[in-house]
Amino acid sequence: MANQKQQKEKCLALADILRQYSDEQHFLSCDMLIRHLAEKGFSAERKSVYADLNILRASGMDIRYQPKKGYRLASRPLDAARLKLLCDLICSSGGLDDDQTRELCRMLADQCSIYQRQTAFAIPGPIPSTPSNPEFLDNVAILLEAIRQDVEIEFRYFDLTVHRQKQYRRRRRYRLLPYALIWENQHYYCVGTSFHHSGFSHYRVDKMEQIRPDNIPREKIPFDAGQYAARTFGMFSSPPVNMTLRFDLSLVNTVFDRFGQDILITRIGESWFEFNVTTSPSAPFLGWLFQFGSRAAIIAPAQLKEQMKKAAQDVLRGLETDENHDTDGNAI
Repeated sequence: MANQKQQKEKCLALADILRQYSDEQHFLSCDMLIRHLAEKGFSAERKSVYADLNILRASGMDIRYQPKKGYRLASRPLDAARLKLLCDLICSSGGLDDDQTRELCRMLADQCSIYQRQTAFAIPGPIPSTPSNPEFLDNVAILLEAIRQDVEIEFRYFDLTVHRQKQYRRRRRYRLLPYALIWENQHYYCVGTSFHHSGFSHYRVDKMEQIRPDNIPREKIPFDAGQYAARTFGMFSSPPVNMTLRFDLSLVNTVFDRFGQDILITRIGESWFEFNVTTSPSAPFLGWLFQFGSRAAIIAPAQLKEQMKKAAQDVLRGLETDENHDTDGNAI
């Protein structure tokens, strides 16, 4: 029985050696495999290594042999490029603290060979300080399970003060029937229905605490996560508006990146194009338009044009107010 257990452990050790020390450019000869096994405390000879390799192949591992070079693991669940993209997304996400970020990146890096890790999959160094929630990963798991079971959740929701201290909204706990988790603006948002609001609302997951799921399933209404994200520009909620926008031709790729390539555009003259889109005319949307200056314009509706003018006037008033005060905020 002991020998059988050791044989299984040796097979697992051999699989780990192939994962860590072989790739498209790096091969392991049988002698090298024996040496690596010895470093892990397993004695082996060529015949037993060949037998173990056959067992691993039979279990589904894609192990290739090349004459005069040796063995390598030919395929992995995810290649180095995709793993690096996942690592970069983790590093840019909100809600995770430094330790959680590094732990997840190391878990991804372990799927690569040590050579791929050195060249394209560096574990991040100091990570810029962002508000984090130590319960974030556990909360994501709770929310996913609540979405799967169609049950409501209770939670506390907070903002940060200028002193970076938590300030909870409301004295009572929030209740929400969660429908989906949406990634937007480098944060996860939980979208759902609540008796506090008509229709759907959303909350940043890293600002949710003490999440408690209910055990009574609730009936859900139809929901399209992609459509919801498109209609709530930057995840700032306001009633969506159908609008016509005119952009300079140089910005066509910017519009495709923001609204997708399926959007219908119409060429206007030599330098412009127009398109219709339904989205939330929130402050982030107006700010997005502001950055293009005279290269972007609202054609309709008229009330949205007025909203844009008012926003511009408010910015100008703020600048004028700043010019009439000294650096300590005193009137000149």
